[in-house]
Amino acid sequence: MANQERNTEAADDAMSSSSSSSSSSSSDYNLCLPIEIIFDILNRLPVKSLLRFRCVCKTFRHVISNPTFISSHLLHHHTTTAATIFTFKHRTTTSFSLLQSPSSSQKPINLVHPFPNHTRDLHLVGSINGLLCLSRTLDFHPRFLLLLWNPATKLFKSLPPPIIQTAPRFFQLSLGFGFRFYSTTSSGDYKVVRIVSFKSHTRVEVYSSISDCWREIQVMDLRFYFHKLCCGVIVNGAPYWLLSTASNDCLRFTWFDVQNDVFVLLPGLHFSGSYYGTTLDCKLMDWKDNVAVAVCCPGNPCVDVWMLEDHCGSENNWCKKFVIGPVLGVERFWLLQCTKNGEIIAEDARKRIFLYNPRNVETKYIPINGVQFEAFHYVESLVSIKGFKQQELNNQH
Repeated sequence: MANQERNTEAADDAMSSSSSSSSSSSSDYNLCLPIEIIFDILNRLPVKSLLRFRCVCKTFRHVISNPTFISSHLLHHHTTTAATIFTFKHRTTTSFSLLQSPSSSQKPINLVHPFPNHTRDLHLVGSINGLLCLSRTLDFHPRFLLLLWNPATKLFKSLPPPIIQTAPRFFQLSLGFGFRFYSTTSSGDYKVVRIVSFKSHTRVEVYSSISDCWREIQVMDLRFYFHKLCCGVIVNGAPYWLLSTASNDCLRFTWFDVQNDVFVLLPGLHFSGSYYGTTLDCKLMDWKDNVAVAVCCPGNPCVDVWMLEDHCGSENNWCKKFVIGPVLGVERFWLLQCTKNGEIIAEDARKRIFLYNPRNVETKYIPINGVQFEAFHYVESLVSIKGFKQQELNNQH
C-alpha cells in the first residue's frame, strides 16, 4: 500500500512537472497506457534501460528524472534485488567487481572506476543507495583524493580538500561513509567522516553533500585507534568501526550518528571460555540491517556471530546468536558478507571466494582472484548529487 501511494505521488509529480512544459509537447502524452501504469513499469526496470528510455519522449524524461520516482525506484530495488560489490587487491592494483545476484550462475562484472590510471592505492570506503565512496591514498600521506561515484549512471564527483592538515607519518587516518534521510523531501544528505588521530589528540571533520564542504566537529575524550583506513561496516546509513584497545579480552566499537554528527560507543564484547588467550579474527557485518560481529579463532572450523540485544529496556548487550559451519570441504573460512536472503559470502584459506547457504548447506565458488578481498552490499540506482559529472569511458574495455 505504501509503495502504491509512493508510485501515485511520483506519477502526479511527474505529470505536474510535464504540464508546465510547452504545449508543443502535448503529443508526448498520447500514450496507450495511463501514466500510473507507465510509472509502475518503469519502476521495475534496471538503470541501464531507464537511461535509454529518457530519450523516448519528454514524459519519460520527466518521470525518470523526478526525485520521487528516483526514491521509489531505489526502494523497489532495495527490496527485490541483491547485489554485491567486491574489491580485490593484487600486488600492485585494486579491482572492483559487481555480482548482480550471488545465487545465480552469472559471473562478476568488472567495473571501470574514474581512476583507471590510479589503482594501486584505491580503497572503497562504503556503498549506500547505489553511490560508492572511493579514496585514493599514498601510504597515509596527507595528499589523498575522495570521490562519490554512481557506477550505474557513470556519474561522479570529487570532494573538496579536507580542512585538517597533517604531517606525514605522525597520524592515523580512518574514513566513514554515511547517509541522513529527509522524509519530508524524499532526499538525503551523504556524509563522509574523516578521523585524524594524532599521538595526543583526535580531530574529526565531516563532509556534507548538501553543503558541499567539510566542517570540523568537536569530540570529547576521543582516543580512537583504528584497524583499517575505512569503517568496518555501514548499517542503515551509519558507519561503524572496530577500535584498537589495550585490552586482549574485550572488543570495543563505535558508530557515527549522522543525524546529530556525534560518535556513540557501543558496549564492549567481552571474551570468555574458548576465546580467552587465543588470537581472534573479528569482523563487523551488516546482518539483515543489524550490526553483527563475526568471530573465528585458529583451529575452529566454525564462525560465531554475535549481535546486540535489548534486554527488557536495559542497556544493550552482545549475545551469540548462532554458529556458521563447519562447511564441507573447507577447513577454515572468514566471513565477508551476509546477503539479504541470508546466504553467506566467505573466503577460505586458499584465497577463494564462495557462497554458502546455511539452509541447505550448499557451497558455490565465485570466480574472483586476488590476495585481499572485501564485499559490500550494493543496489543500483539513479541517485545523483549536486556537482556530479560524466565519467570518461575511453579507457573501458
